Amino acid sequence: MEIEKINIDGFGKFHKYNALTTDKIQVFFGKNEAGKTTIRKFMISMLFGLERARGVAAENDDYIRYMPVNGGNYGGSVTIRKGKTFYRIIRNFSKEQKNLRMFYEDTMEEINLPGTTLQRILFDSDKTAFENTVSMTQADIRTGKEMKEVLQNSMANLRSSKNVGIDLRKAVDYLKIKRRQKRKDSAFVQVDILRKQKNEFKYDVGQLRRYEQEEREIKRQLQQKRHLTFWQKLIGWIQKLLGNDPEKIRKMELKHRLEIIEIEKSQLQMQEQKAEDMEYKYQQALSRKKAAELEIHEIEQAIKAIEQAGRSIQKTFGQELNEKISKIFSDVTNGKYTKVVMDDSLRMMVYDGFDYIDMKYLSNATIEQLYFALRLASADLLYEDDGFPLFLDDVFGNYDDERLKQTLGYLERKTDRQIFLFTGRKEILHVLDQNEISYHLISL
Repeated sequence: MEIEKINIDGFGKFHKYNALTTDKIQVFFGKNEAGKTTIRKFMISMLFGLERARGVAAENDDYIRYMPVNGGNYGGSVTIRKGKTFYRIIRNFSKEQKNLRMFYEDTMEEINLPGTTLQRILFDSDKTAFENTVSMTQADIRTGKEMKEVLQNSMANLRSSKNVGIDLRKAVDYLKIKRRQKRKDSAFVQVDILRKQKNEFKYDVGQLRRYEQEEREIKRQLQQKRHLTFWQKLIGWIQKLLGNDPEKIRKMELKHRLEIIEIEKSQLQMQEQKAEDMEYKYQQALSRKKAAELEIHEIEQAIKAIEQAGRSIQKTFGQELNEKISKIFSDVTNGKYTKVVMDDSLRMMVYDGFDYIDMKYLSNATIEQLYFALRLASADLLYEDDGFPLFLDDVFGNYDDERLKQTLGYLERKTDRQIFLFTGRKEILHVLDQNEISYHLISL
């Protein structure tokens, strides 16, 4: 990616400002307060937008700081070349008229954008990653917590191939959300509640069965005809004449007992039905709980597999990053240090041919060269397809002429990136001229 033209309608002190660039090193040269950082901020804002902060931070954020001093439209345009295609990006940063438009430069045919960002359109990385790799200033060249997070996130989200992106961290986060949702499944609570209700609910199933048996026996007795002897029949006939029929009394007693049994049995049957319904609901809840537990297990296995893959990728990437840093650092130190090793906390050691030296024992300038190598190596490995220019805003404050020569020479020879160098130091121009390093000077 290369920025070919810069057109500022209004941004900070600049009003109706235009600049053309080349495909290699551009030097924006000017004294303090000439506007070097303002132009750098404008170009970055054209790529990523300029959002206003919230709360107390809004009082002195970039949105307020770079509002046009001379009024007019807050924004401008840049022409960008990506591959063989030229695009014109137009932005208005004003909160009242905020917009983003994109055109094919050759025909000015407008490209419909899905939102207010160029991410996923012209590049993949976000602003945080950009500012911790290809955008460097003297104040933040020494990376900290943000750079550590960028590397850790990027290592987790590394591409498994050059064409297919796999966001491992997002995949794990999504699965953890699914696992949390499954653990909140109502079946877990219902199983506990129904189990407790089952244990507390009591009814005498044995008594119900005894009532059923007694009921069958009474019905049998009512249907059964008694076989009486002659004398039993005679006695019965006499009792019937006297109004005292023993057979009738017996049947009435049996029917009365049958009515009582039916009432008691009905109550027990309702309790039995309630118990069966409770058992059915319990089994249903238990089935759902087992299904949820199985899904949770499968999710945990998937998380484990992804994290294991991530560790494998991270280990491979860590080796590649160390090799890339070593190569860059060796070049910018003219071969004095041939190897760099870095741990997960971004602590680095350098090898001078005899022993490994902890970075804390290096000079300030050498440490800054080391971080420069780390940032550039990270950009090359993580965001190779984006191909962002390098934005170097007074990053060489502690460099002597030899360090400047080696670093600027490396940038000319070994990187294909467009470079924007913002400086007020004439020594840098002298080093460029003395070593015949070609550059495009833009005086401010």
